[in-house]
Amino acid sequence: MSQHTKVVIADDEPLLKAHLKLMLETVWPDVDIVGQASDGEEALAFIDEFSPDVVFLDINMPTINGLEVSKTLCDYDDPPYVVFVTAYDEYAVDAFENQAIDYLLKPIEEERLEKTVARVQKMLCSQSSSPSQKLQLSELFEELVEATKPAPKNEHLKWIKVSKNNELQLIDVDGVDYFIADNKYTEVSVEEEKFLIKTSILALENELNPDVFWRVHRNCIVKVDSIQRVVKDELGHVYIDLKNTSEQLLVSRKYQSLFKQM
Repeated sequence: MSQHTKVVIADDEPLLKAHLKLMLETVWPDVDIVGQASDGEEALAFIDEFSPDVVFLDINMPTINGLEVSKTLCDYDDPPYVVFVTAYDEYAVDAFENQAIDYLLKPIEEERLEKTVARVQKMLCSQSSSPSQKLQLSELFEELVEATKPAPKNEHLKWIKVSKNNELQLIDVDGVDYFIADNKYTEVSVEEEKFLIKTSILALENELNPDVFWRVHRNCIVKVDSIQRVVKDELGHVYIDLKNTSEQLLVSRKYQSLFKQM
């Protein structure tokens, strides 16, 4: 009995998403569509919940676009394979046509999708014999995202509107110790108080002053001045102890280099 391949589809256009699902189920009998997301945040939630083998990502989506989702996947220990889907051919198609990840242009043709499925199936079969392959994918993601990053803003975020007990409050960013993503919300920690906002970690990273706040995990940003100490356990995991709270934050491998000189 063949093993089904778990797939997540992310596209903000319902008709195109339904069309891709139908085409995949037609050309790929063993596919199991475990999630159909309408934006990047929902896609990441499905990925965290189902650990799919492959993700078909529309590049132009609200909240978090496909490129930003792929950047986040770089920090996963075992990221899924990604196939970008878009109506535009302006995202370095030629550079990625012969790489491990694939790139589909809308409207998707069945013959082209069959080639993509064959490529992905081949990669999945060779995955166990090529353990470094997914690391290479992550590096490709980083290169693509870096090449398409918008110009940095001159102004950094100074105030945040937060909600607590059904009340709206204005928080000075300088008083925040850390931000940590939790499902569809981001928790804002100010000393021992917790607040919720709907702004994603990726959006916050683009708006906060990078000299004041550091991304330390795919779901966490911490204020540098709030760090009490950085510790490493016997398994090589790195943690941050904070000045204003007893909580400990995990630093993922991708960001551990930030603390080599501390």
